[in-house]
Amino acid sequence: MGCRIRVNRHGYLAYRLRWDGRESHEGTGLRDTPKNRATLEARACVITDEMRAGTFDYLRWFPEGNKMPLFAPLLPPPRTPLTVGEYAAETWLPRKVPPLVRASLAQTYRKHLRTHILPVFGAMRLDAITVTALEAFRMRLIDKATGKGLAVKTARDMIDGSFRALFRDARKEGLVTGDPFAALDWPAKVDPEPDPFAEEERNILLDYYWRKDRHWFPFVFTQFFTGLRPGEAIGLRRGGLDLRRGRLSVRASRTLGEDNPPKTKKSKRTITVRPEVVAVLRDMPLPLHITADDFVFTTPTGRPVDEERFVQQHWHRALRATGIRPRKFYATRHTFISASLEAGYNIKRLADYCGTSVEMIERHYAGYLRDETPEEMLRLGGQPSAPSNAPPDTPVGPPPGLKTGTQPGTFRRARPSRRQIAKLIGEMTAEGGRFELPRACALAVFKTAAFNLARPPLRERDHEPVSGAMGWE
Repeated sequence: MGCRIRVNRHGYLAYRLRWDGRESHEGTGLRDTPKNRATLEARACVITDEMRAGTFDYLRWFPEGNKMPLFAPLLPPPRTPLTVGEYAAETWLPRKVPPLVRASLAQTYRKHLRTHILPVFGAMRLDAITVTALEAFRMRLIDKATGKGLAVKTARDMIDGSFRALFRDARKEGLVTGDPFAALDWPAKVDPEPDPFAEEERNILLDYYWRKDRHWFPFVFTQFFTGLRPGEAIGLRRGGLDLRRGRLSVRASRTLGEDNPPKTKKSKRTITVRPEVVAVLRDMPLPLHITADDFVFTTPTGRPVDEERFVQQHWHRALRATGIRPRKFYATRHTFISASLEAGYNIKRLADYCGTSVEMIERHYAGYLRDETPEEMLRLGGQPSAPSNAPPDTPVGPPPGLKTGTQPGTFRRARPSRRQIAKLIGEMTAEGGRFELPRACALAVFKTAAFNLARPPLRERDHEPVSGAMGWE
């Protein structure tokens, strides 16, 4: 029993094996040189030791050796192709968990597979998925007479989103080839248009929260006047809030109780907020001990805000109580962007402020872009020169006495300037950089600067307006 090195009749080195009553000669393709012989002698010693210890594995040393057919049946039989259900349960879904994917995306994957995909494709082999099978599945989802009657967008999110992501990962692992999903035609996507609140509706909602649901007033007010995405506001920490300089830093977006990076690269930003927002945030009650990681907005019990629960318990209630047409809480961001555009705010600066792109704003909010004023129209193309037949001293431009930008229809309601607002805040008594005034002062700034309304006096015992049906005169 053992392994020896021999030279065959062609002058090449070969192994001669004897073990368990078997004998084999295995060529190496190496010439008989001192270096090659020394290398093979060392390997032969290792093989001999394994034979004596009973651990010799012929196929490991000689996978294509002369005796390979004798040992091939000992190999495990090739596994049959996986089904969609097996691959999803054993491999794919266990990988699609936080922090590898967002918690909301992991929840969507599981819902789509459990509710719609696996009941149809669970027992089908991965390599048996065809365009025909996908088209039949689509009809099953969208057909209102014989199917589930889902919207085309919902069916596309399911098939071209979740199901295709599963198939793509299986293709990366070599389990399938091709891409039947690429051959499935879909109608052009129709993006839903923004549905902002009117300024009057915004004011009524804020008035409701001030009077009826005071704890959530700062949260809703900040949403309306910063344009943050709900997840960005919910994930805002004390360390990202600099009220001395009136700045707010977006570094995370919180969804389903999990912190994630902001939606895009531009979403990671630091913005300067309006003085009214600063006043409202300063007026919020603070816990005894705070750290940089504490959330700015919490529930009355001090827990992080859950957007879905807030919407169900507080947002829909406010809409019902005020009689305002129901809209998503995300409409607060739509309101901020549309109102800024209607006020003539620079679109590039607005895009940077909101953490998005100019292209996105132009595509979704084109209807809110303000038309050029006569003064701006006069700047188009630069300053024209005087006609050649005009007297040398004849001015070119608007006629004398006509002030550009003051034609009928170009006036806008006067609003307090930033300097006026800063002066108003500066007149308030302050100590150590923090306003030491009743909570009502923040609302006074808010109403004066944002809505140009006068706040009625408050009673000290109940902090309720003396007059006014909605608490506003």
